[in-house]
Amino acid sequence: MGNTASQALSVMPVERKDGTYALRLCLHQGLLDRDMLQRVQEVMDAFQLNDLRATTGQRLNLEGVPADRLDAVIEMLGTRVAKCPPSISVCSGGAQCKLGQQETRAMANRLLVVLQCHAPYPFKVKSGISGCAEGCGLSFIRDLGLVGGAQGWMVLYGGSARHRAAPGLALAKGLGADEALELVARGLEFYKEHGGKKERLGIMVSRLGSDAVLAALA
Repeated sequence: MGNTASQALSVMPVERKDGTYALRLCLHQGLLDRDMLQRVQEVMDAFQLNDLRATTGQRLNLEGVPADRLDAVIEMLGTRVAKCPPSISVCSGGAQCKLGQQETRAMANRLLVVLQCHAPYPFKVKSGISGCAEGCGLSFIRDLGLVGGAQGWMVLYGGSARHRAAPGLALAKGLGADEALELVARGLEFYKEHGGKKERLGIMVSRLGSDAVLAALA
């Protein structure tokens, strides 16, 4: 059965301890349209797969794929990729949520361009965009966070949900979209210059000190 353009999905194989694979669906901003959903259902029915798990990065993992059926499942599902694009968690934003003060989805598209233009980085960079201070886009605990307010965007830098969990350092508040993205770009270049190999952004901030980072970026 051939894929149509609307049904094709980018999928990243992830090997599990038991020898099976998960296929990570590289969804854009967590969105899955009807054609994509139908394609996933067809694949699950055809290969008798039962588990589809939502991830914290607003993607989906199709679990339990046998190693000897991996290529066949991928061919029916979409296109194999070595790595999904940078992870950006996005809330509904001001266009949909009654609490939202800034629109998030267009901002996420612009942020993705910035992330791709300045890559590669010392280690992975996860981002979150929230339309208000409720932080439903996980902005406070991502490497990079944007939080919308009545006066514009707050830029957060070096948040972490890992063993050294902490909110990101607030670099600035009340910025326009262009100003916020320019600050993010400077922060990414700073990370490339000062981050150690496989050192997450938040660990770099802890090592250098908040005052030094603010002096360089704020």
